[in-house]
Amino acid sequence: MPTNRIEGRIAVFADWAWQALLVTGVCSVGVGITLAVWPNKSVTVEGTLCGLVLLATAAMQLIAAFGANIATALKVLQFIGGVTALLLALWCINSGQWVLLLALWIGMGWMVRGVVLAITAAWSDEFVGSGWQEIIGLVTAGVGMVVAVGPFETVTSLSIAVGLITLALGVTEIWTAARFERSGVGASV
Repeated sequence: MPTNRIEGRIAVFADWAWQALLVTGVCSVGVGITLAVWPNKSVTVEGTLCGLVLLATAAMQLIAAFGANIATALKVLQFIGGVTALLLALWCINSGQWVLLLALWIGMGWMVRGVVLAITAAWSDEFVGSGWQEIIGLVTAGVGMVVAVGPFETVTSLSIAVGLITLALGVTEIWTAARFERSGVGASV
């Protein structure tokens, strides 16, 4: 058992987890604001920005898979969620002129993210604020479902909705990172 937070290879990497979550949150806020205030863009630009949102999700889940102090089964679940978000990000970037496909990809990414977060929060004893994280996970999954099946026919409507939701998700990531650092538990993402 390490005597301080930076002793040992796993503990050092785990301390980076809250910082990575903070960076991901700040990037999500930036992309969310960009999406919300610049709604009249091309579908290609929208796809790229939505892909960036999912890349942030993939990064967060992959960091949790390799850096969180959680059970191996939960790490595997985080890894699968991260790879899924990565694939969905690539599909968003290459979706062409299909607004409904963009909504489907981003919605699916958020559903996976929400389910993985809720399961990890429910099953991990080390998870900081697990009750709130379960709620955030379930809300994220629900919002993802709404976006995936929502009637988004224009880039403008999709951009505003995804932008505002991404902004909210980014704020929750920043809040979670601050809680991890304050509690001294950088290992639990």
